[in-house]
Amino acid sequence: MSLPRSVYIAFEVFPRPKGASSHIASMLKALESSHGPVLLLCLGFGDMPSFQKEGKILIRRCKLYHPNMLKRAGLFAGFVAEQLELYKDALELCVFRDPWGGLPAVTGGGGIKTLFEVNALPSWELDYTYPGFSRNYPLKHKIMDMEQCCLNRCDQILTVSRITATALAGKGVSQDKISIISNCAPEGFFQPRDSRADNAKGGRRIGYVGSLHPWQGVPDAVDAFALVKEDYPDVQLTVISGGHKHARKLLRKKIRKLGLEERVTLSPPLPRDLLIEELRSFEFTLAPLVDTPRNTWQGCCPVKIIESMAAGVPVLATNLAPVRALIEHGRDGWLVNAGSPRELALGMATLLGDQVLKLALAEQAAQRALAHFHPRQIHRELAACFSALCC
Repeated sequence: MSLPRSVYIAFEVFPRPKGASSHIASMLKALESSHGPVLLLCLGFGDMPSFQKEGKILIRRCKLYHPNMLKRAGLFAGFVAEQLELYKDALELCVFRDPWGGLPAVTGGGGIKTLFEVNALPSWELDYTYPGFSRNYPLKHKIMDMEQCCLNRCDQILTVSRITATALAGKGVSQDKISIISNCAPEGFFQPRDSRADNAKGGRRIGYVGSLHPWQGVPDAVDAFALVKEDYPDVQLTVISGGHKHARKLLRKKIRKLGLEERVTLSPPLPRDLLIEELRSFEFTLAPLVDTPRNTWQGCCPVKIIESMAAGVPVLATNLAPVRALIEHGRDGWLVNAGSPRELALGMATLLGDQVLKLALAEQAAQRALAHFHPRQIHRELAACFSALCC
């Protein structure tokens, strides 16, 4: 295998059955087509190999684990610096997702072009993950300084949301420096549906796929389901999520309190082929995002919505700007006001009671996903972005 021409840096364990891994895999494929071979620098644990080669992709994993996330990030930054020094004479392009991996890239010198992929900044995210973070001013400002250094010194910024681009402009980033390219769904989600497989599980089912972070609004969805359970006694709700233990514990407590133990199933994350099979057994999926700065100021492009649409499964979602960028109400999905279990319940009742509407939404959702979120289309846009940066 030749030396890598590009490197992708992600402070994530790869692969794992979660949206981030799907996105990383898609980015690797896009880089491979235009700037292969590709070096992936990521995290690893357990018996995952530190070194792995998959075709034209070379994976090196940092397995220097520390229970403190910020110390773990520091170890990862040191690992990245060593790897970049090792391959610096061969690399033309460096794409990174966070300041821990980005800082060694933008300060290391050399002629490597750098692209900062901003789906979120740690100073935005850590407020939600660690409630005490916002009160630790020295730490927060240190991280913000790292982020700003990466934003200022990288050659290009890539994001999936116009809302995120606006937030970055508020941090002094020129709009000319920002490219907006949506997430995509892996090709397997676009395969033709097998109606026999869809009905194999029996019964009526709706589902949620994703994390249990507060901004996802899963408790609202469970409250809404409790409001319609008597009218639709044959319908089951499945929640597919890894989630932190504490979040799962709280959700189980809510399910028990509402008397839904026999109606709501909590499932762990699934491999992609099983996830596609599970999705297609749902009449529709839920994306009950909450109206918080995490969604409406920072921005997002939920992979779960795109994957459901690609699989031909309509989405019942909350009517927020990032969602409206993916779904047109009444055409290829159904939108309701955010933060209201009653509104979600009305949406559930509308879709559960109207088979013709569901089928029409499903058909249009699949067509929209094929036109706008297929990897073929997104990878073309990414390749053009990479080529323009490196020309």
